[in-house]
Amino acid sequence: MQPGTIVSFFDRDRITSAICLECKETRLHLLTEQNREINLGTSRVIHSVPTGARADSSRENLLKTLKALLQEADALKADINTEELWNLVQGEAERLEIPYLAELVFGRSPTPAQTAATLRALYNDKIHFKFNQGSFIIHSAGQVEQIEMKLRREAERERDLEEGSDWLKKKWAGTPVDDPAGKSHYVALLRGIAVFGDEYPEAQKASELLKRAQLNQPDMPLKLLIKMGEMGENENILLERHGIPSGWTPEALKQSAHIRESFNGAMPPAHPLRRDLQNLSVFSIDSETTRDVDDAVSLELSDEGSRVGIHIADVAEFILPETPLDKEASERSSSLYLPEGKIPMLPPPLSEDTISLSEGKSRLAVSIIIQFDRSLNLTGFTIFPSVINVRRRYTYDEANGLIVDSRDFSYLHALALHLRETRVSTGALLLPIPELNITVGEDGSIRISKRERELPSEILISELMILTNWLCAKFLRQQAVPLVYRNQPEPREIIAGAGKDNLALNLRQRRLLNRVTLSTVAGSHSSLGLQPYSTFTSPLRKYADLVAHRQLKAALFGDRAPHSEEHLKRIIADLEINQAKINLVQEQRHRYWLTKYLEGKIGDTLNALAINQSFNRLDLFLTDYLTETSIPCSPASAPSPGTPLAVRLDKVDVFSGAIRVSPL
Repeated sequence: MQPGTIVSFFDRDRITSAICLECKETRLHLLTEQNREINLGTSRVIHSVPTGARADSSRENLLKTLKALLQEADALKADINTEELWNLVQGEAERLEIPYLAELVFGRSPTPAQTAATLRALYNDKIHFKFNQGSFIIHSAGQVEQIEMKLRREAERERDLEEGSDWLKKKWAGTPVDDPAGKSHYVALLRGIAVFGDEYPEAQKASELLKRAQLNQPDMPLKLLIKMGEMGENENILLERHGIPSGWTPEALKQSAHIRESFNGAMPPAHPLRRDLQNLSVFSIDSETTRDVDDAVSLELSDEGSRVGIHIADVAEFILPETPLDKEASERSSSLYLPEGKIPMLPPPLSEDTISLSEGKSRLAVSIIIQFDRSLNLTGFTIFPSVINVRRRYTYDEANGLIVDSRDFSYLHALALHLRETRVSTGALLLPIPELNITVGEDGSIRISKRERELPSEILISELMILTNWLCAKFLRQQAVPLVYRNQPEPREIIAGAGKDNLALNLRQRRLLNRVTLSTVAGSHSSLGLQPYSTFTSPLRKYADLVAHRQLKAALFGDRAPHSEEHLKRIIADLEINQAKINLVQEQRHRYWLTKYLEGKIGDTLNALAINQSFNRLDLFLTDYLTETSIPCSPASAPSPGTPLAVRLDKVDVFSGAIRVSPL
């Protein structure tokens, strides 16, 4: 290549030109339009034109030659109609050279400026031509149509993003602005990314919208939606995120209505094995707010000992497999309990009325009558379907008083303590840890209460239900009926002193427990000290218990179990997925309302316990609010586990659940 030749090459996807000062084999020494000298490999040259400039011309003259040619090329480029040229060459060849195309535009023997203008004009035309290896590929009519459609979509997307980002920016700033025609689309984008994050199909577009509006901080989609009134301040998006329904399908509601109409206060046709226990003095004990009553108790004392009856709502009589309500209950897996309210597993007209063991109502049940001798030793039990009538419903507080004043309640409490002591003697691990109850009123007011330990009446009911679950599991295992068992391996480590009233030790021990697993193979349940173990006593609230009831009733009636072992394995797989979602939603929603409550406590001094030190962080348990957080702390200065500390509440974030404290 001769000095004075003007070469074109790509620089960051843009055509750049320079004049050659010197050529050494495969390297060119060039002078750019910006009067800058560069070196370039000859392989990068896409086009070159001689100018006739002398090799010994001054740098100034060479630069003038380059600039003059480029200025002329730019002027000529503006007049080139690339679409007309494309129409002219249609059908000639798939690829054409630059000089030939320049001849078609400017006539025979085009000048270097005309050739350079043709190169630039066609390169800028992304619709009709494509530059490739020194020549241009001619797009077909079909390709042109596709490219034009793509460009229209991109232009529409660009306008959409500009309009949306400008609107969002002004809405956040509080600047008066008219709603655009695409408002619903922008709101849908915000809601989609707020609910589903990166899993939202249009997350990329939503993120770009927020980025252009300079509103791409974490949780900004939620804050924007709330500020614009498109989402309630305390709306629970976790239900949508995890696909947890809060309503019922029309088919399920139709079945629910049919069950209520069919029942209508009258008993279904009696089964020969169903016993009428309506003359038995049956009572229930529940919290004051409970409406779906699964279980009730009866007691018959005699000189030989006692007959304790546990009566569980016969949900399986009404909710048959593969019906709409069964499918709904399976998808939910259990009732969902949140500070702002409950989402029941079954429609309230059934779970809180028709099937619930309501006071003064004749109800179908599955009863287990357990015999104890005078030393409280279990001597036998029978299980059968029944009809009962709950004579009286007690709250836990009312039952506590009766444990002192009533012979029957006092006996049942003593029995419960004996059952608990027996379990502990066989390895049960009790970890007394206080609980924090959060309730949210209809007006949004948040009420927090702390329960330091189990009430005597709660122990009474808890132990009787645990006993019932164990006995029913034993019965079905003996009958070789497939069942969903709850197994828990031994703790990874036993903390000396845990299980008593040492909160720090109990918290550390809780971290070392293995999780409970579901299986069709019976194992031991280490925390309860029992084997085998399953659950039957909450069929209104837990799908696993409803399934267990079906298996139990089939065994009692001598029928084939409705759920095979393989079917139970599929049910277990669904239960584990759905229950994990429910646990996560309950945990995160509890944390949300707690942090919202703590927003009004910033600056307060809180009590804490040191729990564990790792990675320059000290884990703390805030004993006032029974939740965990952490602070920076080097291993050298870390207090020993269980050390009481006073900390200051510095900051909370309701969206992330973060609680930040600092030591005093």
